[in-house]
Amino acid sequence: MITREQATAILLEERLSLTAYVLTIVRSFHLAEDIFQDTCVKSLLHAEPFETRAQLLKWARVVCKNRAIDVIRSRDGNYRGLSDEVLDSLLDVWSDEEAGELSETRDVLGDCLDELTSNNRKILQLRYFEGRSGIDVAQILGRKPATVYQALARIHSLLERCIQMRLALNGGES
Repeated sequence: MITREQATAILLEERLSLTAYVLTIVRSFHLAEDIFQDTCVKSLLHAEPFETRAQLLKWARVVCKNRAIDVIRSRDGNYRGLSDEVLDSLLDVWSDEEAGELSETRDVLGDCLDELTSNNRKILQLRYFEGRSGIDVAQILGRKPATVYQALARIHSLLERCIQMRLALNGGES
């Protein structure tokens, strides 16, 4: 069993990883930090003690994901970010126990991003790194919003396939 103090220490050790995961959903560092802090408080109030580090981290990632989506829905009325499938894939990636596997996955993601066309990288830059809406991206690029959303769906699919293929070739799990 993990004590509350140990759980807090583990979450603080994993702060960067958990915050980065939330950041992929909310695209705001400050909001990601707030959600991480909320999760830490919830872990202290959790009725049953966690049995293992892995159980605690899986629980924390799910709480972070759900809270992030709830915050976006309450603010924007709905969530139009990454699909549930992509979020679940990210959750699986961030659940890796070994830092080497996580590092390999990050490297693979970087390689896959490098393979995208400059146009696709521009769309991702505007949408996720600058936090612009799909409509804003469409206006900036002089395109219809539907075209931008279709491009984003295609990019997500390309990245998912690329990551799975590279991890499989490297002997990792997809």
